[in-house]
Amino acid sequence: MWAAVQFDGHLVPLSFAEPGTYDTLVRAVVLGPDGNPGLADVAEPDGSGELVTVLACGLCGSDVEKIGVWPEGSVLGHEVVAEIAGGRRVALIHHAGCGECGRCRAGHESTCEQFPEPTIVPGGFAERVRATGWVELPAGVGDALGTYVEPLACVLRGAEKVPRGRVLIVGNGFIGRLFGAVLAARGDTVFAVDSHPHRSGAEPDGPVDAVVVCAPGGADVALAAVEQGGTVLLFADAGMLPTAAVYRRELTVVGSRSATPAHMAEAVALLPTLEVPEPTVLPFARFEEGFALQREGAALKVVLVP
Repeated sequence: MWAAVQFDGHLVPLSFAEPGTYDTLVRAVVLGPDGNPGLADVAEPDGSGELVTVLACGLCGSDVEKIGVWPEGSVLGHEVVAEIAGGRRVALIHHAGCGECGRCRAGHESTCEQFPEPTIVPGGFAERVRATGWVELPAGVGDALGTYVEPLACVLRGAEKVPRGRVLIVGNGFIGRLFGAVLAARGDTVFAVDSHPHRSGAEPDGPVDAVVVCAPGGADVALAAVEQGGTVLLFADAGMLPTAAVYRRELTVVGSRSATPAHMAEAVALLPTLEVPEPTVLPFARFEEGFALQREGAALKVVLVP
């Protein structure tokens, strides 16, 4: 049978395996009719790109949000480490702009018309996928840690919009920790708060120059902490921002989403130098357990392996 797999608004056909129908099958974590994930056999993906073997895939917060929401047949996962021809290990690129249009040249690659096109098919929680781009990993970066390259690249792109100085991170989960590591490495004074008290870091002792919102609904905390004339970076849906406070205090509010191939390469070089959280590594067969751990805040980062 057939279903449509959704990739950021685009529907891509996915063939489900029926016994005896296909010569080559792959195991994947597939969303079922109720929206919940489970292991299933699907046809090995064909089409453009290179067929690569998945070694590990990180569970992103955006994956957690899609479970129970995205259509039947969806295969999630985009923080992928894979093996390509010649035994080389790579981190796969998740979406890419054309690099030539006005939006790309202006630094808004994630708004490029080409950007939503899938680059990892059917999704990273499969034994093998079709991929159209990657960056190679050094030998010293293991498979599980290598899945951090894609989210770190997203953080690096966002950090470029954060002025140097005293910075508060709202939401000190995995992404918040990556922001903290990147900003501290460049010399900023970093503070962090979280709805889970045990995750909070040093709280600010006065106004901050910038706030990075990494958790939904962090608008009130951000506005209460930022200095007049300061900057608020939205890396998550902060909720309603009162425009009166923005214009009266002359705040700069900017957004950042996803990464670029250049930031992926930068992340590969920087990752070994940063102090980052250890992942909780589980097999695909224990996906639901990993999903629960990350959703409930019991694990900062879950990485799944075939």
